[in-house]
Amino acid sequence: MKGLQGGKFYVTLAAMAIAVVTAVVYAVCYSATRYMSWAAFAILLVGVVLGLAMLALKMVDLTPWLLLGTGVVGTMFFVYYIYFFISSVAVGIQFSGFPPEFFATVVLFALTVLAAVVAIFVPQTSEKEA
Repeated sequence: MKGLQGGKFYVTLAAMAIAVVTAVVYAVCYSATRYMSWAAFAILLVGVVLGLAMLALKMVDLTPWLLLGTGVVGTMFFVYYIYFFISSVAVGIQFSGFPPEFFATVVLFALTVLAAVVAIFVPQTSEKEA
């Protein structure tokens, strides 16, 4: 029976939770700086909202693809807004180095995309249920 059960459903929910955490941590860390991309923040949250709607419509197989798309686009906006900071630290213009907030957001954006990829390849039902 296809529906709101099985491995793919729970992994997709976990991917959504990671996307929400990523958006919130990114906003908390960078909202007061010029390195904040509100587009990245909004795209991650729109992906979660649309994903919940898709799950409600029992479109479990397509939801991880939506999360992957919004995760990649959100990550691209994040990179676009943060690249000047990365280049100024790498070249030595800014001597402070990378703060923990930078590493936290980079890891969370990577986990957002990775969780969506994992959700794509998780089977809907286990072999025992089939």
